[in-house]
Amino acid sequence: MITEIAGKHYKIITTNAKDIRLETKLGVHTIFVPANIDVNTLEQFIKNKKTITAINEEISYIDEPIQLFQQNYLLKIIERSAMPNIVLKNTTISIYCKRKKEYQKQLKKWRKQFILQQLADLIGYWEEELQILINEIKLRSMQKRLYTIQDQNSITYSNVIICLSISELKYLIFNAIAELLNLSPKIRTHYFPEEQLIQDQIAYTLKTCQQSN
Repeated sequence: MITEIAGKHYKIITTNAKDIRLETKLGVHTIFVPANIDVNTLEQFIKNKKTITAINEEISYIDEPIQLFQQNYLLKIIERSAMPNIVLKNTTISIYCKRKKEYQKQLKKWRKQFILQQLADLIGYWEEELQILINEIKLRSMQKRLYTIQDQNSITYSNVIICLSISELKYLIFNAIAELLNLSPKIRTHYFPEEQLIQDQIAYTLKTCQQSN
């Protein structure tokens, strides 16, 4: 959206941030604002000329893509950004950072959040299907197991689940909840008729992943 404020034209972009940020690049004034900002606040911001900076962002790409749940994502690095952030769109991960050498730290933190969100989405499906509530999910390094079950319906998953496909992860989550509920073989077969085949596939996937790393 383009708007005119105090005799100048500005390009308005809404974000999930809580503050207002103005950037000027190649003569184009762009304002990044929260989605619920009102026009009066925006006009006052411009008139007061708060935190106005000219930022020349540099864009580069990482040669090797990052793989998440067997999907390759292109890494796009935007340097000299005033607001460090990571945006996932389609199969591109855009990393906004002040300096390129800092992007890996940002990516590591975001990657964990991404994995936990995928887990939460799939767990939500099985919670509704099997009528159970999982109180907490965690992620940590584990050498011998893909998950452990704690008291009060909490499950901790191994970091290596990132190697699995979404369909394999869906089964793994079912398997953990089935163990928690002590489901009968008949019910398990109802959801996964070829359960042994899926278990073998997961074992193969993990072995291949370890060999490639």
